[in-house]
Amino acid sequence: MGALAVWTIVPGIALIVFAYAVVATVLQADQIRHPTLAVLALAAAASASVVLVLAGRPSRSPVRQTSLLLIMSLGLCAHLLDQAARWGSNSLVQDDFGPIMLGFLLVALSPFRPWRELALSAAVASVVVAAVTLPQGEFRAITVPSGVYVVVAVTQVLALGLAAAAYSRRIVRQLLAWQTDARLAIARRTEESRGRVVRQVVEQQRAILEPNVFPLFDGVLERGEVTKAEISRANELAAMVRRTIVEHIDETWLDAVIARERTALQERGKDPLLVVADPEHRAAHFGTQQRAATSALISMLCLAPGFDPRSLVVQADTEPDSDPDTQVDPPSDRQQRHSGIDTFSLRVALDLPPRRVRALLRSYLAVLRVVFPWVRVSIRRPGLTLEFGDKRPRPVPPVL
Repeated sequence: MGALAVWTIVPGIALIVFAYAVVATVLQADQIRHPTLAVLALAAAASASVVLVLAGRPSRSPVRQTSLLLIMSLGLCAHLLDQAARWGSNSLVQDDFGPIMLGFLLVALSPFRPWRELALSAAVASVVVAAVTLPQGEFRAITVPSGVYVVVAVTQVLALGLAAAAYSRRIVRQLLAWQTDARLAIARRTEESRGRVVRQVVEQQRAILEPNVFPLFDGVLERGEVTKAEISRANELAAMVRRTIVEHIDETWLDAVIARERTALQERGKDPLLVVADPEHRAAHFGTQQRAATSALISMLCLAPGFDPRSLVVQADTEPDSDPDTQVDPPSDRQQRHSGIDTFSLRVALDLPPRRVRALLRSYLAVLRVVFPWVRVSIRRPGLTLEFGDKRPRPVPPVL
């Protein structure tokens, strides 16, 4: 998710890549033997740049492996077409745009893909570049061993590609170290606050018992006998205490989030009606990152301009007998026992133009698409519906 903060470098690199390809082609126009292939090479370079920008947009996060393969394939096609357009008249290697373009494409992808994929892509691209460069040694303006030209061409790809892989590996290691430190700090703080939480629970239980239960006990102790009315009253109080305890036990983190937002809206003078329809407590199956993303989204919607405080509905649905596609966090015992497709829908009314709603959701949707394999958005002013889950639901067959 940290890659979302640096996605703005992608359009700049894409522009540099295409502009460099155009300038190099124009400056070497006298070497072009097949203009059609040169035009196709520029078209492939433009396509690689466009796919790079589209794949790197936060609204389409995360960048998939297929996007990496497509971008590098288009880049290699551009290089091969450029070499074919100038085959037999390419006097120098260092002014070819292909190797530099491939290296910069890998640099642009470094915040989004694992370092092993970047290193492997750089190696494959280097092999292709070397295979095309080696047979053209006899056409060069400077007479040196063909291996020298291969080294010059391959170095441009490997230097940038391996630098991109090193950056990706370093940033991932730093993020993992930061997460480990954060977990340790949370564990220490949890241990320190355990006693305080216990005291708070005791105070809450005492607050429940003091108004009714303790006076009943005091009356029984003073008289030394128990009447039928007191027995009936004791049964009522026991049922009330049981209901209160069960209510707290059945609460999930999602209920706590909704309760927090409801209190915040009331403090701002609103009359909120926030509904959670999750009778089977499917929200308990969410991982840590999924909970954080969902909580942040709900908080943002409750603070958004044009928000109707009586419109928010969070509903859970499950399609049984299916296994999840992916799981962001390691599964707990309860998660391992769970089988099904958990799909959550969040409905809210926002009296805003659709363009502004999309602008509000852009960064949040980017994070949701990272932590949930399936996300769908529907905007019909003033209605907004977000659906997300651990797997795309199977389509319902039409009724004949």
